[in-house]
Amino acid sequence: MLDNVLIKNYPAPPIKEREILRYAGCSGEADEATQALLQECLLECAAAFSYRVCYRVFDVKQEKGALIIGNVTSDSKALRKNLEGCEKAVVFAATVGLNVDRMIAKYAGVATAKALILQAIGAERIEALCDVFCADLKREYKNIQPRFSPGYGDFSLSVQKEIFLMLDCPRKIGLTLNDSLLMSPTKSVTAIVGLR
Repeated sequence: MLDNVLIKNYPAPPIKEREILRYAGCSGEADEATQALLQECLLECAAAFSYRVCYRVFDVKQEKGALIIGNVTSDSKALRKNLEGCEKAVVFAATVGLNVDRMIAKYAGVATAKALILQAIGAERIEALCDVFCADLKREYKNIQPRFSPGYGDFSLSVQKEIFLMLDCPRKIGLTLNDSLLMSPTKSVTAIVGLR
């Protein structure tokens, strides 16, 4: 069954500097020092990322008011609304790798501004990867719903456990989940995308 897990490796998606600055808490235009720090960090972490996604396509079933997608059974009203009209869904996990986590940890105690910018770069990179993957899905399936992750609305974060089992994330893309439901690498996402 885990043979059905597909893996995609991507080149670096285009960088959106405004998004990075937004994640870093900058409103409006960044000053010269912040721009210089951003450029320094982008240069330093340019080779730090590995853009990987693993995914499977499942039937979407309803039973006694609950949605069933592979091993995931959920009574989330928000997920049900998101998947309304969908007979199939893609369950995916995406990561940009562990190197950026190491860089953030390296600077956290000694250069907090740099650590903050690296954190923001990592957040923008994983979002960019998810956007590229969803754009691929849209080309293949035409009509897709916005991605929906465990922890959104009333969709329980504990669903992560089933997603990790269904996708074999540790073996497929090196993504692990601890007992507190935190992912490592931290710049990672799991989500469900409805297909119409």
